Amino acid sequence: MRLTSDNRQKSSVLQRWLMLSVPLLSLATLSACGEQKIVQETVRPVKAMVIPAAATERVLTYSGVLAPRIESSLGFRVSGKILERFVNVGDRIQSGQKIARLDEKDLKLAENSARANVTAAKSRVAVAKDALARANYLLPNGFIAKSAVDQRQLEMDSAQSALDAANDQLNQAINSSSYAILVADKDGIVTSVKAEPGQVVAVGQAVITLAHSGDIEVAAAVPEQEISKLKAGDAANVALWPAQGTDLPGKIREIAGAADTASRTYSVRVTINAPRAEMRLGMTASVSFRVAQKAPPIIVPLTALAGRDGKTFAFIADKDREIATGRQVDIEGVSDAGANVKSGLHAGEILITGGVQFLQDGMKIRLPKDVLTQVADSNALPR
Repeated sequence: MRLTSDNRQKSSVLQRWLMLSVPLLSLATLSACGEQKIVQETVRPVKAMVIPAAATERVLTYSGVLAPRIESSLGFRVSGKILERFVNVGDRIQSGQKIARLDEKDLKLAENSARANVTAAKSRVAVAKDALARANYLLPNGFIAKSAVDQRQLEMDSAQSALDAANDQLNQAINSSSYAILVADKDGIVTSVKAEPGQVVAVGQAVITLAHSGDIEVAAAVPEQEISKLKAGDAANVALWPAQGTDLPGKIREIAGAADTASRTYSVRVTINAPRAEMRLGMTASVSFRVAQKAPPIIVPLTALAGRDGKTFAFIADKDREIATGRQVDIEGVSDAGANVKSGLHAGEILITGGVQFLQDGMKIRLPKDVLTQVADSNALPR
């Protein structure tokens, strides 16, 4: 209720001002003895201001950290005891480079066992093949039944399947032996080490974390009240804190679909278009986004408004012709700063803010020097 009372009080002040500011005639036609005397037109000094341009966008700035686009944990595909680790944190490694090695004794034993199984399966296939050949030779002369031949064929097929399975197990054992050496599958930088020599690791347990070479991004956290203003592909500007004055263009690659459970912020990944050599992973940076906003109403002092026939007018100054021109405006409210003009005025125009109750359309005026200087400076700026 207090807010409603304040608004009514401000509106009442505006109405009283407009009633008292009815423009007066500055020219009078005098007649005496049937003769008309022309009164010399008066040049009236006025107060004025240049209507500032309303901001249609604002800048959102957040802190972030340089991070790789892809960062993966590498581990062995078999379990075992680590004998050696060949890399350390910060090392740059190439694809195919050795990272660590397991004790492969048990893996070699499994491989040798698989080879023996293949040899035995081959022998069984050879025996079954000979038995099937003899049965096929005896069958035409009636020395063996057809069911016996079918039995020999079944034994042959079973032996062949066992041989195929043994070969697959041997290939698997050979692969397992090769997995005893962990190699990098991509170029990158070792960002962390999570296992040491002598440690027994399980299948897939991380040994190192590798940041893949390629795009460098800025990971920033955006609050939930601003995330709706951003979308993937929007332009961004990145400034490195260790290198002041370094501004790099980028764009939003990804916006998290869910907020962080602790901070209630959304992760935004910004890809830097042209990374620089001095950039290092983990560096702090600030990332800025320009977002559009609705243009606010033009706020003018109450002394710039005049009432006539129940309508509200303001006077615009033509600096070249040095005259005042009345224009109807729409007011949508009054604040402590003045009246909020919804329509009728435009940025860059010269608004007369004092003496409007003495003005009429086309009246000669004299603008303050500071306003003329401000207009001249704005016209000198490159468009």
